[in-house]
Amino acid sequence: MKKIIEIEGMNCSHCTQKVENALYGLPETEEVNINLENKCSEVDFSSDVDDKLISDLIKSIGYLVTNIKNI
Repeated sequence: MKKIIEIEGMNCSHCTQKVENALYGLPETEEVNINLENKCSEVDFSSDVDDKLISDLIKSIGYLVTNIKNI
């Protein structure tokens, strides 16, 4: 299952690495591709992950999820 996660607050490669590491901390995460310019991340999960869990995870590291879309 793929999701597009729109994230506010990422400004540099350190920010994207922090978000990537957090997402890879979820056992369902298979692949993470972050686009800093568009401030979004495309994440491939092995099974469905609750949007609130993702949002809370990103918030816990200092960023804000503005939208999550299933693709």
